[in-house]
Amino acid sequence: MADHELDALEERLDFIENIVFSNSEKDAFYPKDKKTSSVQCIDKLANIKEKISTATKNKKRITEIYKKSRDLHKFLDPAYTDEMTMSEEAMEEVIMAEEEYLRDQAKNLETMEELKPTLDSEHLKATPQYTEKFEALSQIQITQQDQTADLTEEARRLLATYNNIVSFSWTEI
Repeated sequence: MADHELDALEERLDFIENIVFSNSEKDAFYPKDKKTSSVQCIDKLANIKEKISTATKNKKRITEIYKKSRDLHKFLDPAYTDEMTMSEEAMEEVIMAEEEYLRDQAKNLETMEELKPTLDSEHLKATPQYTEKFEALSQIQITQQDQTADLTEEARRLLATYNNIVSFSWTEI
């Protein structure tokens, strides 16, 4: 059980690192000394917090904006605006109108859950290994298609020449 949870956490961490670092080398951004890196990070964050609080200490307008930003987030939430503008009956009516769509989505979700083992198969996980081979084969196919188009054009030209010769010789006879 613990191994499964550890694997799940590791996957989540990898996902977050991919979002943060995207295509860049993530190890380049990690500090080399592991013992002092966490302390440095905490010190830097505390220093930044101190600078922000010092800069906004005597500014009443900024503190008011900080307080109002929570309200702003609440007001910008679509669920809150729906709650304020629609009665419970109207919300119920909207849900009932979307009932068929929701059932279809639930059925699609069940299908996805059934097919999840297929998506998690080793065959699909191994596909990144074959990317280079696939690109090479794609390039070969494109080259062969170009050669086929050239051969087809040459065959048409030869057939047109043959037809002209046959037509010319037929008219001479």
